[in-house]
Amino acid sequence: MLKILDVKTKSVTEAKKEFSKIIKDINQTGEPTFIFNHNKPEAVILSNATYEELVKRNIVLEEKLFYSQLQSRVNDGPGELIPSGEVIESKQEENPFTSFSDKDLFD
Repeated sequence: MLKILDVKTKSVTEAKKEFSKIIKDINQTGEPTFIFNHNKPEAVILSNATYEELVKRNIVLEEKLFYSQLQSRVNDGPGELIPSGEVIESKQEENPFTSFSDKDLFD
């Protein structure tokens, strides 16, 4: 099978026949193997270490995005922050957030 963008590729038939060899090669080189079915990409086999690294990176990026969005909401907000102590000590009917839905508060 032809290499695309210099990555390892195998057909489904080849992958079935050479599965153990593919796993061994992936663990030795760290490079994934793309599995094609009728010349269309169907799956990617990658090492567990690579998978775990991708998951960790994704978590870090999601956290950065969350805090970036949070900071934007603070910056674009009403300009007045209410100390948590005041909110906790206030009566429920005086709480400025009681009129907001959960969707508005936690979107």
